[in-house]
Amino acid sequence: MAEVSFGSDGDFSHKSMIQKVNNNLANELGNLCQRTLSMVFKNCNKAIPSEIGPYTEEDKALLAEAASLRETTSEYMSVQAIHKYTQAVVNMVRDANKYIDEQAPWVLRKTDPARMATVLYVILEVVRHVAILYQPIIPESANKILDQLQVPVFERTFAHLETSPVQPGASIAKPEGVFPRIEMPEEMLVEA
Repeated sequence: MAEVSFGSDGDFSHKSMIQKVNNNLANELGNLCQRTLSMVFKNCNKAIPSEIGPYTEEDKALLAEAASLRETTSEYMSVQAIHKYTQAVVNMVRDANKYIDEQAPWVLRKTDPARMATVLYVILEVVRHVAILYQPIIPESANKILDQLQVPVFERTFAHLETSPVQPGASIAKPEGVFPRIEMPEEMLVEA
């Protein structure tokens, strides 16, 4: 869906699909979910951080970007530009990965645990937006993410993006990977 404009001819290949799944889902979104939820599980008493400090400008910018994603993606869906919809969500995940790398909560764990908790909460909230918006495209995987975030089933609609944030203090289970990497078959590795 990310590769072809709806209603147009496209070039499909299994190799390209495997690369997309591995890059965008396993490496980017899957890794973001796994490392964030693992840090929360290990460092926040196995619960969504409940003591969230004041937001920095970086926090506010990332949260505002996540909040504006619904409007952007709605415009794309209204004209059936599914490839643009998916790219907007992928870009949000990339920005969240950049944010986590810059904020380095694994360093904050030792130097400023309160700030670490805030950074982790911001990422979890962004992941909630991403997972809700991914439901029309990858419903089973998106719902597995929402399950791990403890988002109630009745709070997973687009209408809940602005009204039902991740609940501070909600207990989480040990995180499980949602997007296993797909191994490229030998015959696809050989250049034509």
